[in-house]
Amino acid sequence: MKWKLRTSNNQSSLDKLIEQLSRKQAFPRPIAHILLQRGIDSLHKAKTFFTPKRESLHDPFLMRDMDKAVARLIKAKIFEEKVLVYGDYDVDGTTSVSMLALYLEEWGFAFDYYIPDRYKEGYGVSFQGIDYAEEQGVKLIIALDCGIKAHEEVLYAKEKGIDFIICDHHLVDEEQSLPQAAAILNPKQPNCPYPCKELTGCGIGLKFIQAATLAQIEMGELMPSVPYDPFVKYSGLATLSIACDIVPIVDENRVIAYYGIRQIQSNPLPGIKAIKELATNERKWNIADVVFFIGPRVNSVGRLGSAMEAVRVLSGKSKQLPEWVKQLETSNQKRKDIDRKTVKEALSLIESDASFAQKATTVLYHPAWHKGVIGIVASRLIERFYRPTILLTESAGKLVGSARSVRGFDLYAALDACRDYLLQFGGHKYAAGMTMAPEALPHFMEAFDTFVQRNITQESKVPVLFIEHVLKFDEIDERFIKLIHRMSPFGPQNPTPVFASKEVEVLHARILKEEHISFFLKQGSNTFRAIGFNMAEKWSKISTNYLHIAYQPMLNTWKGKTSIQLQLKDFKAVLIHGK
Repeated sequence: MKWKLRTSNNQSSLDKLIEQLSRKQAFPRPIAHILLQRGIDSLHKAKTFFTPKRESLHDPFLMRDMDKAVARLIKAKIFEEKVLVYGDYDVDGTTSVSMLALYLEEWGFAFDYYIPDRYKEGYGVSFQGIDYAEEQGVKLIIALDCGIKAHEEVLYAKEKGIDFIICDHHLVDEEQSLPQAAAILNPKQPNCPYPCKELTGCGIGLKFIQAATLAQIEMGELMPSVPYDPFVKYSGLATLSIACDIVPIVDENRVIAYYGIRQIQSNPLPGIKAIKELATNERKWNIADVVFFIGPRVNSVGRLGSAMEAVRVLSGKSKQLPEWVKQLETSNQKRKDIDRKTVKEALSLIESDASFAQKATTVLYHPAWHKGVIGIVASRLIERFYRPTILLTESAGKLVGSARSVRGFDLYAALDACRDYLLQFGGHKYAAGMTMAPEALPHFMEAFDTFVQRNITQESKVPVLFIEHVLKFDEIDERFIKLIHRMSPFGPQNPTPVFASKEVEVLHARILKEEHISFFLKQGSNTFRAIGFNMAEKWSKISTNYLHIAYQPMLNTWKGKTSIQLQLKDFKAVLIHGK
């Protein structure tokens, strides 16, 4: 792993920022350096960053078609038309559907919800879903986290007298027109002036219900409760989507996540609360806990069965909620087993490929792989081989795949360049899905690898650990760590800071559970405990007691006593002359 130090040549701006931030007491220079790197160059910006304000949220009516979407929804209420809330089967989709279903119930709409079967219908709006809507007497479908490419499906619904409102955040195909929906809410569509382009599908849904609430209040509709605020009520669900869809936590996403994490911690909706209660150890319930504990359990049923079960939990008020949550846990354990088996099979395929070392990509196919886990396994393979990766399996006579990318490489652009071999594709810069005919696979593999060979940069071929600042141990104290914590919630474009310290001495090292390593490290007169997860093997190859370390400092509380602990991200041996 390559370490890369973030540097700043603008010392005058750094000195000025430190002066502004040091009015009450000296502000740590390393943290001011991080703020400046993230575009925070004034006291006002720092206050806004450390304590995001709801007042900085944008007017939802700035979004193109928002007035049309709200008008069509209100028409459905006036004429007592049934609404179908339609979403994707991942976390973003299920949180979106849950939020809008709860909202429509509160305001007295006639509604139903629907999530397509991953295996029978595939991703996005399906003809089967529209047929279901017709059978249920639906006149308006609200598609969340999908629909931006559903041209034929929207026309099919129109023929049946069903309108569409599309709330999607996926990239718009510049070569095609937009679907003929009653309204399309997507900040990435052409001529949309909405400032925040990186909202999740659930985030767009939240803006929609904010706008709908304002409109209904203006019409004299009585609110379900006083005070009533959809942002306060549903920011936790939107934060779950932000965390798991890995969108930049800046602009509105940071405001939503800032308040949403606090709701998840102290006053979550019943469904999220029930999932939290599955935890057997104490957690802070920060973004990382949301991503690695709540997210997989919500996702698991959509991967292995029906995502409708996830919506049932997230929007749940039933006495059966504890039983439904246990089903999520069972699905997640089963998913883990399938995950491990698939990784083993994928590694076997790689070992049998004599040309693998010459390729710039990993593209693997197995007809029996489970469609619900291939995206996860693609990410696992990137951790090991660090190259754009696609795993494919067979479904209904076609090949379906999940793709993941490496830092700095645009996966969507690569698939677009290979579109001649694809029946369908969509997604983001770093994650995408595709469908192709079986006979197209060898041609696609060659075209995809050729494109990557020609377009990937050297920097994108090696995993990089970004170091914010090189610290001395005497710079680390409790206030320093608390200031770092105030920079949360962390995520893309606001990552958890990683620091480095040079020439630290290993006073003691102990292997934990044959995988992890516990250190006592000393620099100068300061000694800290450090933990390196899954680093025992690496330590066994080190023949010196002096290291350069990369880490995140944190406060660890045990039996009422709080101490500083370093969580290692990497370490390197260093030879010191005479020692």
